[in-house]
Amino acid sequence: MPHVKANNEQTTLKKMKKTLLYSLFALLFATAHAQQVNLQIEGFAPAEMKMLYLTDLLQQQPVDSVIPVNGRFQFSRTTEPNQFFCVGMEGLSFIIISDGTPVSINFNKGTLTGSPLNEKLHTYDLRTSALDMAMQYAFMAQDKVKLDSLRRAWHSVMWEAVEDNPDNVIPAYYINELVFACDYEEIKEMLSPDKAYYDHPLTRPALTMLHDHELKMPGKPFIDMEMSDSFGRQRKLSEWCGQGKYVLLHFWDSQYEPCLRDMRRVSYCYREFHNKGLEFVGISLDTNKQQWLQAINANHMSWTQLSDLKGQQSIAVETWGIHNLPSNVLIAPDGKIVASNLFNGDLEDQLEDIFGE
Repeated sequence: MPHVKANNEQTTLKKMKKTLLYSLFALLFATAHAQQVNLQIEGFAPAEMKMLYLTDLLQQQPVDSVIPVNGRFQFSRTTEPNQFFCVGMEGLSFIIISDGTPVSINFNKGTLTGSPLNEKLHTYDLRTSALDMAMQYAFMAQDKVKLDSLRRAWHSVMWEAVEDNPDNVIPAYYINELVFACDYEEIKEMLSPDKAYYDHPLTRPALTMLHDHELKMPGKPFIDMEMSDSFGRQRKLSEWCGQGKYVLLHFWDSQYEPCLRDMRRVSYCYREFHNKGLEFVGISLDTNKQQWLQAINANHMSWTQLSDLKGQQSIAVETWGIHNLPSNVLIAPDGKIVASNLFNGDLEDQLEDIFGE
């Protein structure tokens, strides 16, 4: 009998574990299901729109498509909340946030109604889209003054979208574009963890940009790395940095026109300040050795040049957070960072303050 009792207890225990496991699975399923929302979009489309696409902006690929019938269309699917989608076709589309509220779109009139959050996003999108089109015309007309003015207005609308919406995810749509026009403190403020959009998947590139800024903060010690020079020898930055002289790290790419335009300014700084004690180290994100060497010779770059010829996969990208070119970092004699990304005369001013005119 004791043996039978033990078996009964084991059976009961197994049933209890099984019931608990089923309950746990049911809870997880219910939780996952509760986190999803219904994305419902209906509306009107002109006859020339033969096919409409629903594109996931995070994945950058269509997840659904419909053929309008008698000028009407509808999308309906279950998705994660606060995802961004593009509805329409190339050249004519609307941006939608999946917030669980049905949305109505009229491509004929260019209107969006239904969800207050999406209506708000649409007002920003209309303004930025109009400015974007105007910038394209100014670019084609080579009207630099107008283009700069329009670009400032464009950024201003994005700033408004970010500043006025700390409690929702609208800023996630604009922030990756806006960070390129911001300094470190502005990016840090935009990406404060208390913002509702902080951990949205679309903000990851902006968070990477913030991290890249922090790698080059003034006062931080330089980060050593090893690469081949233009003669094929392995060199380390520590051969120059922290050795008692100021060092300018110049990041560039021989196939990128802005870098070639910037080379005149860099060459001027080399001629003016090298003999006064400033060391130069060029770090290229090239992939073709021959093109890299030709550019060095063509631009009379007599200072040290390094590259691992891996382009955006270069160790420089990860080590120094270099994603925009040209770029530069000024290192003090003790190996600590003085400043980075000095442009529009800032580099010349900084060097004149250090070495004198």
